[in-house]
Amino acid sequence: HMRIQDADKLIGDRIPDDSTVQFRFASKASKEQTLKHHSERMPYLTDMNYRLPDMEKMQVDIAALSCAPRQFYYSTEPTLGHESSQIVNDGIYKAVKENNTTHVGLGTVPLQDTDLAIKELKRCVNELGFKGLQIGARIKEDEELSSERLYPFWEAVQELNVPMLIHPSSFSSPRLSKYHMMNIIGNPLDTTVGVHYLIFGGVLEKFPNLKFVLSHGGAFTSHYFARMDHAYGARPDCREDIHRKPSYYLSKFYFDTLVFSIEQLSYLISNFGSDRILLGTDYPFDMAEFNPVEHVYQVPGLSESDREKICGLNALNLMGIDEAYFSE
Repeated sequence: HMRIQDADKLIGDRIPDDSTVQFRFASKASKEQTLKHHSERMPYLTDMNYRLPDMEKMQVDIAALSCAPRQFYYSTEPTLGHESSQIVNDGIYKAVKENNTTHVGLGTVPLQDTDLAIKELKRCVNELGFKGLQIGARIKEDEELSSERLYPFWEAVQELNVPMLIHPSSFSSPRLSKYHMMNIIGNPLDTTVGVHYLIFGGVLEKFPNLKFVLSHGGAFTSHYFARMDHAYGARPDCREDIHRKPSYYLSKFYFDTLVFSIEQLSYLISNFGSDRILLGTDYPFDMAEFNPVEHVYQVPGLSESDREKICGLNALNLMGIDEAYFSE
């Protein structure tokens, strides 16, 4: 992730820190630790000179650069959201252009306005040369990714044939106030709910060529999908907008390796196949995986071909680029 400070300046106090989920319900200890962490990691979020040495230590040759989720800005009014997205994308473009042998860009768009989201999507792909998007797992507290308003956006993404990384915007409640549970539970829960809306809401059925990548190993969905299939068979309200089992649509997603467990990563690969798994880091946050390549190589029984696919080839194929791209 990267944080573009010019966008922060534009937004200013329109989104005060204490209004975000990281702070709204957090305990005093959690707030203090989060603020300390943000202060310590800010140079790594904003300065490529900090990032490149870490990439070498992590054995990562090429990284897809996306904004910090804090900079989705979906809660702002549309014009401001569009302007902030442009500033964020311009910042990512600059970083990628100056480091074009080691990075590709993933754009962000103002999903709170369909037309502006499509406009910025096309700019990201056609003008900035980005290879995909990063989007939040929901738009607002009362609007999900299955909203019919977004259908023209999904159609535009499908036509441009670019992948989308789904990252949690965060989910919290007073029950998650302690022990970083807003991240440990809240983040994967946010993604899980978003994926369920995409599947049960019929988005994958209506737009079958969309390519979604799920952060954090697909969250809870990838490890508990049989419950969706059971509900599909048991309840007619779970069949209103889809005509196949939910697991059929889940098989169309891609998943990153950020699960922190060799056993869970092995399970993910065995269930969805090595062709659907991409190397993930969540750098530079404290919940990142700082030995991602070693993590993959520790999975027993993987062939060298599978390792190569997971550690890079799958991502290149998904973004439609070859290795020669980085030497141009």
